[in-house]
Amino acid sequence: MVLKEEGAAARRHVAENIISLRLKMDPQTIARYLPAPFTPNREGELTVMLADYYGHDEDMVEQAEAAAQFVYPYYTTMQEGLISIPCKFEGKPGNYLAKIWQDRDWGVQRGPMLGYDTELAEVHINRFPGRLRKLYAPHVGSKIKGVVRQNGDNLISGWIELTEEVSYPEEEYMVCYGRRQIEDMLDPEGEKLIDDILIEHHDSEIKGQVFKGIGHLKLGGFMKDWDYEVIDAYYFEIGFSTSGWRVLKDLKQQRE
Repeated sequence: MVLKEEGAAARRHVAENIISLRLKMDPQTIARYLPAPFTPNREGELTVMLADYYGHDEDMVEQAEAAAQFVYPYYTTMQEGLISIPCKFEGKPGNYLAKIWQDRDWGVQRGPMLGYDTELAEVHINRFPGRLRKLYAPHVGSKIKGVVRQNGDNLISGWIELTEEVSYPEEEYMVCYGRRQIEDMLDPEGEKLIDDILIEHHDSEIKGQVFKGIGHLKLGGFMKDWDYEVIDAYYFEIGFSTSGWRVLKDLKQQRE
C-alpha cells in the first residue's frame, strides 16, 4: 500500500525543535528493538529525542476547514518523545523509530500506518515559538528540558545545557524508517496482512540553529534498567516539506 505518490506536490510541512541525546549501550539490549531486515549502523548506539512539533498537514487542514471554517490549533502542534536506533537498510543509513510517545491522539492514530509504534502520553518540552524568540531565544548557557510521562511514570526525563553553537550533526538524523505490520483480526498470530518497510520522503529541508551541549537523562518504564552513557547531546532546528511516505520493500510480497 502506497500512501502517497512520490512525485506528488508537498502536502505536509513541519518545523521541529529537537533535543537529541545519543547513548552508548549494550548492543544486545538495542538488538531487541531493531527488527530484521534492519542492521545496526553504529554498534551499541541509541538516540533519545524530545521534539516540539509545528505542522501544517494540508489534507488534515482541508478537512478541519470544511467542518469549522478555521484550523483548530490542536491539529498543528504536538510534542513527542522518540527512541531512535541508528541503522542501515540495504546499505543506506538512517534511523529506525522503535518507539514514539505523542500528546495528540491524531498523531498516535496515524503512527501505525506509517510503520511507527506510537502511544499517547503527556509530553512537555521548553518551547521557543517565533514571537518568543524576539525576546528570548536558545543561546549558549540555555538549559532546555523535556519529559515524557505516562500513567504516573516519567518514561523520559532529560535536559541539555547548551555549550556551543555548531554545524548540523549527521545527515541521517532525519532519515526515518518504519516497519508497518497489520495483523489479520481473525488470525492475530498468523501471517500479517501487510508487512513492509517505509521511509518518509523529504521534498525539501531547512536547517536552523544547532547547539551542542551537556546532556542529562533519566529513563523509566521498560527502559528503567537500561545501563547507558550519554556520549553527546544536541539541540537543533529543522524544517521540511514532504509529499508523503514511500514503501521501500513489501516483505510479504517478497515471501510469496
